[in-house]
Amino acid sequence: MICFKIQKAVLGSFKLRNINARYISSLQTKIKDSYYFTPGDVMLSSSRIGDIIDYSADKCGDNVAVISAFQNVSKTYSELRHETERLASGFISIGLSRGDRIAICAPNCYEWSLAQFAAAKAGLILVNINPAFHSMELEYCLKKVDCKALITWDNLLSQNYYKMLCDIIPNLPKSTPGKLQNSKLPNLESIIMISKDNKEGMLNFKDVLDNGNKESNKMLSEIEKSVQFDDPVNIQFTSGTTGAPKGAVLTHHNLINNAVIMGRRFGFHIQKPTVCCQLPLFHSFGCVHTSLGVLYYQGTCVFPSPIFHAVSSLKAIEKHECSIIFGTPTMFVDLIRNYQPGKFNTGSLKRSIVGGAAAPATLMNDIKEVLGIPNVGIGYGTTETSPAIATNRYLEDFQNSLNGVMLPIEYVEVKIIDSKGNLAPVNVQGELCTRGHNVFLGYWDEEQKTAEVLDKTRWYRTGDLAVMNDEGFVKIVGRIKDMIIRGGENIYPLEIENFLNTHPSVLEVHICGVPDQRLGEEACAWICLKEGKQLSEEEVKQFCKGKISNYKIPRYVMFVQNFPKTATGKVKKFEMTKISIEKLKL
Repeated sequence: MICFKIQKAVLGSFKLRNINARYISSLQTKIKDSYYFTPGDVMLSSSRIGDIIDYSADKCGDNVAVISAFQNVSKTYSELRHETERLASGFISIGLSRGDRIAICAPNCYEWSLAQFAAAKAGLILVNINPAFHSMELEYCLKKVDCKALITWDNLLSQNYYKMLCDIIPNLPKSTPGKLQNSKLPNLESIIMISKDNKEGMLNFKDVLDNGNKESNKMLSEIEKSVQFDDPVNIQFTSGTTGAPKGAVLTHHNLINNAVIMGRRFGFHIQKPTVCCQLPLFHSFGCVHTSLGVLYYQGTCVFPSPIFHAVSSLKAIEKHECSIIFGTPTMFVDLIRNYQPGKFNTGSLKRSIVGGAAAPATLMNDIKEVLGIPNVGIGYGTTETSPAIATNRYLEDFQNSLNGVMLPIEYVEVKIIDSKGNLAPVNVQGELCTRGHNVFLGYWDEEQKTAEVLDKTRWYRTGDLAVMNDEGFVKIVGRIKDMIIRGGENIYPLEIENFLNTHPSVLEVHICGVPDQRLGEEACAWICLKEGKQLSEEEVKQFCKGKISNYKIPRYVMFVQNFPKTATGKVKKFEMTKISIEKLKL
């Protein structure tokens, strides 16, 4: 069973203050069942992603759109539009046609953002691939969605992408650029490398940018007219925390409206933002709420470094006077670790948004107090929902962020269901489901897996446990697949994690399940301590006694320096379990 009543204290009190939203007064007073929907004060958009650049360039062409600090690149909206059109024409000139999949496996950079808009204008489907992937993972993604072209980087840390691709395609050095022939990836014809050097068998990104001609320009003009807002434009792979990644297919309508609505939640419409984009662009949090959202509202998107680097982010915030920063909890932990008053000036920051994973209240307080950010919010979503489902409003009471409490976004339906699929009453825990403009089309070539999460009436089952109060606010309390069953008792790791995070010596903690011969499963706590702090296994258990139920107290405690995580900061619980079994010899 995933449904049981919880104490009123779980959600705490809900406070709304200084919210500039005309429709608040028209909301129904109280709800009895866990279903919520609210309209917005702006209409949904019928724009395509390519329209964003045209509209913003017409409105403020001389304003700076993108800054890539590590590349020493700064582009205005007019420059970005011009190069977007050139690259889109270049894509067509090398044989790409509307509906073809073009993958990008590269770190954050100006070319990533440029490719995102150019692919959309050319009617292509951009496939986001994690640049941390190795040969086998990269090959899997390219093959899964039958990519016709790939944009990639040259070298990143230990990753040599040319060598990696030669491992996948042994005859690559002898191939004619743009005319690859490979039995493993029969659809892949072109590999485009972002590099100062020309590699054998590959096209250079700059050459493709310059490769457009009259014929491809004419074809581009016709394609742009034919692209519809419900067309697929992006495939984003799920993080793979529980198995092989699946390709979620998203439309122009999905992404643009999520960016538009969330931009208003963040206050982008009140003041043009300058956002420190330390989130990876291959993930929906980064490519939607920074790249698309910021440019829709004519702000400036700043890339501090190719991959997240706390000191680079702190330097970029000061130099470019960033007003907003997004990040996962892990990123903010690292920012706080590296922040030194007097060395870094973060005074320009007015708002921060934490998402991608659950954030403990202690971290939220540290973001506000240590980094001096006056407005700290949280967001919740999934790859399949473009990604946002719920978040705090700009200037909403900080207590909601501390409690992990959010209001579903406008025009999106949210409900909580019990283990039988029935609508749950308010203040009763169950699975969060959502329906609306944000829900994806389905997983690429995965009808059965799509049917498992998306029913015939278009409700998407998130797999996350949540509770809704009588005003429609939701709080995520765990994940169904993370649940530990100990002797018939259900244990939700997030509840224990939140409790242990209140210990003054604990920096970060995660709980996984490990096998037990008598009880079936036991809880194992992985704890990372704050610098200079000490703690023993017995002290952890004593801290728990009398405060949480005995069966929830972790049977095992391991002290670690880091956690196995995806590139987006999500902890790989299945890998934690595997490592725990080996180390504990279970």
